[in-house]
Amino acid sequence: MNGLKVALACGVFGGSLAWVSPAWAQQRDFDLPAMPANKAIQTFAQQAGVDVIAPGETLRGVTTNPVKGTADVHDALDQMLRGTPLEARKSGERTYLIKAAPQRPQKIAYTAPPAPVAAVATAPAVVEEAPTRSGAGLSEIIVTAQKREESLQDTPISIAVMSADDLQNRGIGSLSDLSTGAVPSLRVTPTAGRPSSMTVTMRGISPGDATQISRDPTVGIYVDGVYLGRVQGLGSELFDLERMEILRGPQGTLFGRNAVGGAISMVSKRPTGELGLDVTAGISNWKGRSIRAHLNLPEIAGFKIKLDGLWNKRDGWVKNPLAGASDWYDVDRRGGRVSVLWQPAPNFELYYSFDKSRDNSVIGYTQIGDLLKGAAPLPPIFSVEDKRVRKGRAGVALEPSVAKVSGHSLQAKWDITDNLTLRSITAYRKLSQEQYDNNGMLLRPYAPNGTFSRLSYADVNQDQFSQEIQFLGSFDNLQFILGGFYFKEDADDLAFGPFSARFNSDGTGYTLLPVVLGGASYPDRAADVFARSKAIFGQATYTPPILDERLHLTAGLRWTHDRRYGSLTRARGAVIDIPFRFASKRIDPAFTVAFDWTDAVNTYVKWGRAYRAGGANSRSVTYRPFAEEQVSTWEIGAKTELFDRRVRFNIAAYHTRYSGRQVDFVNPANPSNYETLNTPKPTTIKGLDVDLTARIATGLTLSGSYSFTDWEAAVDVNPFSMAIQRGVVLYTPKHSASLALDHEFSPFAGAVLATHFDAVYSSSFYTGGSTSPTTGAYAMLNGRITLRDLDIGGGNAKLALSLWGKNLTNAEFRSFQVAVAGPGLANINNVLFNEPRTYGLEARITF
Repeated sequence: MNGLKVALACGVFGGSLAWVSPAWAQQRDFDLPAMPANKAIQTFAQQAGVDVIAPGETLRGVTTNPVKGTADVHDALDQMLRGTPLEARKSGERTYLIKAAPQRPQKIAYTAPPAPVAAVATAPAVVEEAPTRSGAGLSEIIVTAQKREESLQDTPISIAVMSADDLQNRGIGSLSDLSTGAVPSLRVTPTAGRPSSMTVTMRGISPGDATQISRDPTVGIYVDGVYLGRVQGLGSELFDLERMEILRGPQGTLFGRNAVGGAISMVSKRPTGELGLDVTAGISNWKGRSIRAHLNLPEIAGFKIKLDGLWNKRDGWVKNPLAGASDWYDVDRRGGRVSVLWQPAPNFELYYSFDKSRDNSVIGYTQIGDLLKGAAPLPPIFSVEDKRVRKGRAGVALEPSVAKVSGHSLQAKWDITDNLTLRSITAYRKLSQEQYDNNGMLLRPYAPNGTFSRLSYADVNQDQFSQEIQFLGSFDNLQFILGGFYFKEDADDLAFGPFSARFNSDGTGYTLLPVVLGGASYPDRAADVFARSKAIFGQATYTPPILDERLHLTAGLRWTHDRRYGSLTRARGAVIDIPFRFASKRIDPAFTVAFDWTDAVNTYVKWGRAYRAGGANSRSVTYRPFAEEQVSTWEIGAKTELFDRRVRFNIAAYHTRYSGRQVDFVNPANPSNYETLNTPKPTTIKGLDVDLTARIATGLTLSGSYSFTDWEAAVDVNPFSMAIQRGVVLYTPKHSASLALDHEFSPFAGAVLATHFDAVYSSSFYTGGSTSPTTGAYAMLNGRITLRDLDIGGGNAKLALSLWGKNLTNAEFRSFQVAVAGPGLANINNVLFNEPRTYGLEARITF
């Protein structure tokens, strides 16, 4: 059978299918004498090759049982803790959480007194398990929001966590799939329909035009601890994730670089060192086909190696009438990743990864949603498109926007002692993005023999280097982290916007114009930008020996020195040199007071501050610089687990003061000309985040989230017209919610039937400023049905079949609106509609 596995694995690899990790190997050799629990936990983790999380106060005064021989990891951990006031819960693929065992009225009866575990020969002891061990309670969730692994319920931060199963059930294969509101407080939207440039907004903090290399995002995005400096390329498919953590609110201390809105931390599954393959192939409507695979190789000379690959292709759902041209919304994404884990000593490891991806997807189709006041009549071949269309108004030259992303990272971890750990994260990443947008749209009013169909071409190149050092300490009453961060970014971009079509004399037809990316007027603009950032940060949590050690005091501080400089190098083909420079040194603090009322009810109050660096707007003809912006937030929250851990209810209320907000203003006479200014008066944002998970019955789980966001922005003065206009917060609905129901049962021996349904709701929100209408409210329903754990081919090979659907009711709503209005402009409302119903079938084989 092993020979067959190797042959199958190699065949899949050679055929460029994608590889995915299997269940983590269970058997390990143990040699653990009876010893104090704090030492036993660390020794067990080293011998088992797992992560074990245990608060120091829980372990004091506890002596564990001896464990010797070869045994299943879970059985060995049970044996070690049997008869002690501790219990272990598996949380994640290779993580266990140790907690104090709850006191229960019923008697827990065991068999014979504890004895060493024999090498496979002895049957496991029979245990009359407490209800929380029987599967009735909710599983513990482990997060790294404070740069160390700890329980979600013990972390005084408002966090939404999506596990690998959550991501699969909701059909989230890329960050752009979060656009409809699966996480209500988070909105990830393709920038003006561009497939590989994401606008990421959280709690009302939006980046503005974040496609510019001279401007930073407002939500820090991390993959395995590596900060991603640019939003370009973020539409690429995600690799094999263990979980995604969404940290709401400013994270100015530990995730300090431009995390004024929050942070998204994605954690990949690591190599297991055991041979295993997981392949998923799928088909869907719109001629969709995909394959994902993750291959774990057997450990070789102490090296554990994992290979990941994926490919996803789908035709567009708006037809381009021009023969041979791409259709709008075409998708073609592919990528690969290799990761290597080396653990030469029990207390030291090196983890290297390299990834490379390519996104050849096509922009979305912008429709003429409405005619605004002062609009000229449309040509006969055009019409108002106030409903989702399946065919474009005109056949135009259209190509994919190509995003190429690659990166290396090297992480080192050294457990200096039982209480001190040193970590290093070194990374280099590179991207190039060619944007090719063409909608056959009107920019100017229709005129006989007039031009239309402006093609927007842009080329962005960026590389970044980052280095982070973390020094962590964990003692009975004190936990701390000290660290340093360095970030270097070099980038350049250019843009060109010629018209690609001309109407005939009566508007009943048109001819295509030649488009040449070159010539005397190429490009319209170009810029070079360089950024350097360094920071020193620290955070400590002290649990004073009073109040039964239920009070926890946390303080953090981050010193940052940011520099950004560059110049506008081209304007309408002419070589120019208009420089800009930004520099800032600042300190951002954070404080938290948390209290454990019981083992199941925790509350906290926190205040934190973060900032986003300043820059310049390359769409400005003067390359006008702007200053930094600052966010400070008060938050009060509660985290509870009720009804014998069958219900998890977390709630957080916050109030944010948003000072110096960077606001974009569009020139009414030329929509390609922007200016960015800092508002003189602050914006206030207040809101509520609620998360609920309930185990209703065996195998039946209800989960839901709700976010309320209310904002008040001061009036702005448009620098072009000097008109006073209302300030607005973009991509932020006042009410948004998500509700999911998951059920599992065994319809027959050797199989599990799992069903998942989720619904999302959003009230209206602005996407184009106060001069554009809001999107309107919407609701969507998604679902997935999976029959899994089917034995195939003998051994431990399994088959799973899934039928899935998104937007099952084919709900239709406007996801983006911006008014093209002003003197000399078309005075129309440009609209992007949401994706229609999609559905598909997947088959998954694992061993």
